[in-house]
Amino acid sequence: MNRKRNAVTFVALAVLLLVSLACGSSASPTLVATSAPPVDSGSQPEQPTQVPTAVTQQNYKVGDVVSIGDHVLVVLGWENVQPNDFSKPDAGKKFVAVELLIVNNSQSAMSVSTLLQMSMKDDTGQKYDVDFMASSAIGGASVDGELAPGEKVRGKVGFQVPENATGLQFVFDASVFGSGKVFVDLGAEPVTVEPPANIAGETSQQTYNVGDVIAMGTTNLTVNEVLYPAGDDFNKPNAGFKFLVVDITIENTGATAISVSTLLQMSVKDSSGQKFDVDLMASAASGGTSPDGEIAPGEKLRGQVGFQVPENATGLVFVFDADVWGSGKVFVALT
Repeated sequence: MNRKRNAVTFVALAVLLLVSLACGSSASPTLVATSAPPVDSGSQPEQPTQVPTAVTQQNYKVGDVVSIGDHVLVVLGWENVQPNDFSKPDAGKKFVAVELLIVNNSQSAMSVSTLLQMSMKDDTGQKYDVDFMASSAIGGASVDGELAPGEKVRGKVGFQVPENATGLQFVFDASVFGSGKVFVDLGAEPVTVEPPANIAGETSQQTYNVGDVIAMGTTNLTVNEVLYPAGDDFNKPNAGFKFLVVDITIENTGATAISVSTLLQMSVKDSSGQKFDVDLMASAASGGTSPDGEIAPGEKLRGQVGFQVPENATGLVFVFDADVWGSGKVFVALT
């Protein structure tokens, strides 16, 4: 059930970002050579054909900190992902996950879309798009969504590639923002590196506390309390993880109705920037109801939102993305 939920969340986030990302600029085509033979006038000697100078693609390595436009990108490694009962690769193929970290090095919010901006290639040049089933098998959250100025996000992206594929290369396409592409050679064997201690452009976000009433335009948000339900025999967290439930109240102080979506607007991050999406099993373990749906003018709605986080996670922060209302993001410290 968790895997199916992750796939639904992945699709919903990708669709939400299509409008905001699809209008970026792209390079114009340039004529390099023509196959038409030169016209012989009979009076001039034939001129030698000028061979265009080859352009060498710049490739980076796992662990390199790469700045492109307003993005700072670090690929932290990759791994082969084991399939599960709900997510299995096609015959002769395997799931691969690439872990990366992105910082918004600008003064305005920006959106990241794995579907539109990320792909993989092998040494034949064959391209592989982000794979929903592979992303579901990973079990963690992707880096999709809005990034506030100076914000950092860490996550994994899933692909499905042939079992015998070689020369795998991760491709980040920032051309939707007019900035070109980044190519990262992954190497022959899975590898993981530690993230850098400091990354250019990263800044501390304004963080609120549990119990604070936070105004975002005509919407007030309050994190009332944080719970850690144990679950039961039929509903338990994954090994090494625990359920975390955030009890929140949302009040509409405006004159028009607003809509709330826990899947699209809420997440949790740890001190490394690792993002965790809403987990339906954790929400069920809370015994409450999520605050999804329309909130009428003057209405106040309380609900519980569940997540799965590592047992040893530190610096947990609840993140509410109110961009659909044009009000930015809110960060609330949970620990």
